[in-house]
Amino acid sequence: MHFFIDENISPHIANALNHLAKLCSENHTVMHARDVNGGPGMTDEAWLEQLKQSDKSWVIISKDRFKKGDPERLAFENCGITTINLGNDWKRVKAWETAVRLIEWWPTISREVLDTPGPMHYDLPCKKPAKLKGRKKGAN
Repeated sequence: MHFFIDENISPHIANALNHLAKLCSENHTVMHARDVNGGPGMTDEAWLEQLKQSDKSWVIISKDRFKKGDPERLAFENCGITTINLGNDWKRVKAWETAVRLIEWWPTISREVLDTPGPMHYDLPCKKPAKLKGRKKGAN
């Protein structure tokens, strides 16, 4: 599985998660948007289309609320890619704690995306509850 870390999360966190993911047997790859897109600033619609056309299985991790203007919200909802949104409580968290929380969540995230047929949307709370709750996305 390939994880796409949106530009609104530090590329250093993406690099750290990628290195730590190598310690797990799932063989995940974690890449920051700037690495996938060749730099900053690509529109969400453009990189979503790029990921959709890829022959890889992607999961998007973002701090976007996926509730922006209708075209962008619909693009995320209908992209056919699992999305994990870091909710409003993550906005108050500094980079170091963001990294710690994502590492704490990683086994659950990994298991959930591998065991649940997608695409799914997850709202990931900053504080880890006992279970991650997701909802099936609409059909394309």
